[in-house]
Amino acid sequence: MNSAVEAQLAELGIEGYLKQHQYKSLLRFLTCGSVDDGKSTLIGRLLHDSKQIYEDQLAAVHSDSQRVGTTGEKPDLALLVDGLQAEREQGITIDVAYRYFSTQKRKFIIADTPGHEQYTRNMATGASTCDLAVILVDARKGILDQTRRHSFISNLLGLKHFVVAINKMDLVDYSQARFEEIRDEYLKFSENLTGDIDIQIIPISALEGDNVVDKGQNLNWFEGPSL
Repeated sequence: MNSAVEAQLAELGIEGYLKQHQYKSLLRFLTCGSVDDGKSTLIGRLLHDSKQIYEDQLAAVHSDSQRVGTTGEKPDLALLVDGLQAEREQGITIDVAYRYFSTQKRKFIIADTPGHEQYTRNMATGASTCDLAVILVDARKGILDQTRRHSFISNLLGLKHFVVAINKMDLVDYSQARFEEIRDEYLKFSENLTGDIDIQIIPISALEGDNVVDKGQNLNWFEGPSL
């Protein structure tokens, strides 16, 4: 059992715990963007930092990271999401992976969608039931064709809330200038989208945990909220 659940059960008892979760609002969102932008790592980081991971799951991630991980000495949190054997061996997401977690205020269902162009149909399937899109952008590469394609698909499917997460800020030395360059490029592109869309653009490092659940110190120049 994970520590967050244990603490709530101790405080509320089983009936109180179930009642509290029954009446929470539910947000369905997807992570999308180009291949290797860090979508699965971001979800793993959200689950890890919000204490939604069981101890045996974390132990399995540490073990699997030594065999098929892509993050060097660090635990590869993407393995919490990439469940298919082919995905783990190739280091990519093929199918849509769904994960559930809950905080004290809300319940969440995440659809982790593939970034490769040949799996765009799977991305559209994941987006079709969501309320919000988290669109990841690699800070080194900037806005790519798949970034635009996933934005257009989310727009066509009627999503009204976009969070554009400029990821891998640790690999550009947490550069404010680089973040602002990508932000401005996306805002210019977004003029091609239709309808009234709420767009928030934030810098993050899913690998290091900066500005995902906690603000951290490396992005203290950013005055907006964490993801």
